[in-house]
Amino acid sequence: MFGLFKRRPPIEQLAQNIRWVAEAIHEPEVFAERAKQVASELSPDSIPQLAKQFHGEHSPPPELAAQFSRLGHWMAARQRAIFEIFYYFRESAIPVLRRVAYGKYDWTQGNAIEVLCRLAAEGINTDSTVAEIRAALPKMRFGALLYSFGPLLHRAALDANLAQLLNRFADILE
Repeated sequence: MFGLFKRRPPIEQLAQNIRWVAEAIHEPEVFAERAKQVASELSPDSIPQLAKQFHGEHSPPPELAAQFSRLGHWMAARQRAIFEIFYYFRESAIPVLRRVAYGKYDWTQGNAIEVLCRLAAEGINTDSTVAEIRAALPKMRFGALLYSFGPLLHRAALDANLAQLLNRFADILE
């Protein structure tokens, strides 16, 4: 009613929103801005629907096929887009982020850990996130560690708070 209440979008609209963010993955500033815009247009009620999209749309649409030609590249871009949208949902996304980060191994696990760490570096559930990740790290697959800490180390070079947070895992990751 008059744009005051955000509703859950139909699945196809949600898929288009994810696609719009994902297609900008090679332009970090545009990617982040699009994810922020999509999160502002949706409500946290959309989180369960977004999570159901992790493994949807395996192949890119024809107009993006050349840009995402490698096997799994499009799905990875879409997953990254969903998690970037979760980042802008802030505290509301933490339950789904935790479920993915500490649940059964999947490509998405690294994305969830990355977003949890970014939020923790900003003061959102910092101590509990650090404790949970420290407890989970020794049992995690190398792929999940690589997929989460690779991007985090890159970001930490420009973000002192994130670098400080990552230092809290240094003794485990050695």
